[in-house]
Order: sequence, then structure tokens, then C-alpha cells
Amino acid sequence: MDAAPPQRRPRLPPPGAEQEAFLGPLPPELLDGILSRLPLSDAVRTSALARAWRRRWESVPSLKFKWGEGADPGAITDVLQRYSCPVSEFRHSRVGKESFRHSKRWLRLLALKAVQHLSLDFEWSPELVHTLSRSIFSCRELTFLSIDNCIVPAMPPLFAGYPHLISLRLSCVCFPEGAWQLELLIAASPLLENLCLQQLQVPYSDDMPDPWVIEAPKLRHLVIIGFFDHGWQISDLPSLEDARINCESGRDFAKLMTGVAGARDLDVAIPDGNGNILEGLSRPFNNLKSLLLRMSLSLLSSVSTVFCLLRSAPKLEDLTIELNDGDYDDDEVGNDFLNAQWADDLFSTLVHVSVMNMMCKLSEMHFVEFVLSKARRLQQFHVYLDKDCPKSNEDVITKLAKYRRASPRAKVFFERLSDD
Repeated sequence: MDAAPPQRRPRLPPPGAEQEAFLGPLPPELLDGILSRLPLSDAVRTSALARAWRRRWESVPSLKFKWGEGADPGAITDVLQRYSCPVSEFRHSRVGKESFRHSKRWLRLLALKAVQHLSLDFEWSPELVHTLSRSIFSCRELTFLSIDNCIVPAMPPLFAGYPHLISLRLSCVCFPEGAWQLELLIAASPLLENLCLQQLQVPYSDDMPDPWVIEAPKLRHLVIIGFFDHGWQISDLPSLEDARINCESGRDFAKLMTGVAGARDLDVAIPDGNGNILEGLSRPFNNLKSLLLRMSLSLLSSVSTVFCLLRSAPKLEDLTIELNDGDYDDDEVGNDFLNAQWADDLFSTLVHVSVMNMMCKLSEMHFVEFVLSKARRLQQFHVYLDKDCPKSNEDVITKLAKYRRASPRAKVFFERLSDD
């Protein structure tokens, strides 16, 4: 009997062949769709999946470049160099000191790659504050710019602005060249809709020229926090919808507030002053519907300022007062003073009122009683006690229940705030 021929072992496919057969035939548009939805680090790793994926990420539009604390600065540079498309978004949430010098190269590359959305948060220390590369002024395609903790260099003489910028956020940023640089930066962004300025540092001297002005005709949302008054003012902002102003302002607060008089929603910290610091307000707040005030109800000056503002807001519906009374005396604002502020149209459109952080001082309780007794359309009054208020809940509720209400629909809601 003839021997049976030896059986051949089946030839195994080369390593990765099944993966290649499964992933390779995907149409290019599907590949791009998958890659554009992946985090950047995962998109880069797909180069090892199959031949069709090799370096595909380098030419996929709209990849988002997002980096966090501890990211390898050399790897960031390498990825930017290899990427061949315009950069739609580049974020670095915490740029460490070891990356400061690398960031200059990033900005040069980002300017060349027409970056649109740029967010850089630099590590801050009093010993070393990073100075941005002047390439920031070459990023002409920006629509969103957010910068934290750095120094802005001198603008080039031929700086033509940011023609597409919609949103600008600057926090803990220093302008050593002076306020004119910030003024020009804002004015040279004709499409600007969102502006947030926090804790900026601008040099000041007694011989400063005319006040510098925030001018942005398309601005809709404005936030200014912790910005010391170095002669700045707000121009008329015809498109403004809402604004938050919380800053030192020892100059002309009435003129400052006139610039935001067209807003529908305002959040304003009333600075302590002598007398009514809004006296001479030249423009009514005809669009104002919602108002949040950060203030003291124990100071005649602050309460006088508030009533001046309320009388200038004929359509106000929602009023919130966040108290910061501190150690002020409690005998300044009484019923006689409040009644002297009364006018027939005051509170005429008021529907909702909230008072936060109450310590139940006499001046605070007088104000609550006054509003309840005068607001004829009021529906809700919310009282939020500070967690350290010495009064018991029962005592406060009993007293509130005795206050006369001008509106038969007015309901009083009570809550004691906690650390949570």
C-alpha cells in the first residue's frame, strides 16, 4: 500500500493580516470621520492599525489638539510639525515652566497653520512669569483666544488685528506697554462678541493720558473682574446682552455704568463710596430685566446707589442681592430713609426678589419689609440666611410672616445656606 502523501500545514496569514483585511478597505471619508472624533493621542496611535491608517491622522481636518499638565513639550512640537491641515483647536490647560521655551515654537507653527481656537494656561509663580511670543499677533485666523498667567509683548507696529475673533478671555495677564495695547487689541477685533477680563495688570501713572475705552460694537457678553481702575471706561455697546462688573472703580462709576445701560442682564458689585456714586447717571436701563447686585445693605451710600439704579430700570423683573456686609454698622439704613426713596413707579414690574447671605441685621430686615410692602406685582421673595446667622430659623420665619405684602400673590421662601 502506498504511503499517504504528507499533509501540508495550512499557511498562516502574516501577523496583522486579518486586521488589515478588516480595517484597510474602509473608505477615506469614514476613516477621517473616525479619527476626527478621537482624542489626539488615540488618533496618532491608529497609525499602527493598518496600512490605510498609517499617518492618516496627519491630514484629517478638524482634529482637536488638547494637552494637560505634564504633557511632553517635544511631542507637542513633533505633532504640530507633522500635521498638515489648519489647526481648528489647540488647548493646553497647564503649560509648565519646562515648556515655556517650547511654547514660542508652538505659536510660530500655529500661526502658520491658521489656528482658530487657542487656549493657553501658563504655570504662574512670582519668580518666573512667561512672556508670550510675538507670534501671537500673527495668528490672524483666530476666532477664540484664551490666555492665563503671562506677559503680553509689545505689539508689532503693523499689527492689523484679529478680523475673525469672536471670543477673547484674558486672566492674570500683564500689559507692560500700557493700557493702549489692550484698547487696540479689543478695537482691532471688529467681530468680538464675548469679552472676559480678569485680574489684569496694567501700569498706571498720575500723568496718564485720556481714559482708555472698551469699544466693541458687536459685543454681546462682557465680564470684568478684579480690574483696578486705571482710567478705563466702557463705550456705548449697542449689541450688549449681559455684563458682569466687579472691580475697583474710584473714577466715575456713573459713566462706567452708562456703557452697559443697554444690557438685559447685569451682575454688578457696588463699590463702597461716599454718597450715591451713580448720581448723574445719564442713560436709563430700558432693557434691563434681571439684576444681580453684590453690595451691603448697611451703608447709606450703597443703598442710595441701588435705588438710583432701580429707578432707572423701568422693566426690571428679577432682582438678586448678594450681601457682603462685613463689619459695617447696622444703624444706617432705617425705615425713614427707605420710605424717602419711594416713587410710584418703583418696583412696578418686579416679580422675583432674592437676598443672599443674610445675617438678619436691622438694615437687611428693613429692606425686605420695604420691598414686600411696596412691590405690587411681586410673586416670589427668596430669603437665604448665611450659615453663621445668629438668628434661629423659627425667629426669622415668624418675623417674615408678619410683614405686610403689597401683592396678594407674593410668596416668601426661606432657606439657611450651608457649606455644601
